[in-house]
Amino acid sequence: MTEKYYDRVSRALHWVMAIVIIYATVAGYVMHIVIDSKPDIFYYLSVINMSMATVITPLFLLRWFWRYLRDPMPMVSNTTGQYKLASLMHSLLYLLMFIVLLSGFLMLKSSYSFFGVYQIPNVVNSSEVNDFFFLVHRAGCMVLAALITLHITAALHHHLVVGNRTLYRMLGPITQK
Repeated sequence: MTEKYYDRVSRALHWVMAIVIIYATVAGYVMHIVIDSKPDIFYYLSVINMSMATVITPLFLLRWFWRYLRDPMPMVSNTTGQYKLASLMHSLLYLLMFIVLLSGFLMLKSSYSFFGVYQIPNVVNSSEVNDFFFLVHRAGCMVLAALITLHITAALHHHLVVGNRTLYRMLGPITQK
């Protein structure tokens, strides 16, 4: 059987984004738990989160553009409806990633330290605007976490139940037996 895999750039960007988003989601919720009781941990996680967001933003833009530049993958869904639903869900994932990244920068009330090396100034100096984008960021993170959970569940369903090798296509030829 000839296997069609996603190209290396798509696979690399997918897994880098996946690792950073999962880390940032877990760290973000941990920060809310420790904000009052462990300010040192909160600060450390906050610096890492903002620094990773700074690195991941251009990679997100590259990934979004690359989606339209690469050759399209052949459909593995049994129906056109499933394919359209998957396409819609991926578009929503991109939209939520954009909202979370943008609102994360716009909610900052002060500069932040990029991995403890360089200070990056905040973009907006209005407390009301920062507070609004904090709410947008928080809501966006919750919806993104739900969509990521749905995405992982769908990938596992296709891999374990349907058996259409969708997961292998994103892992690449190293998984071929």
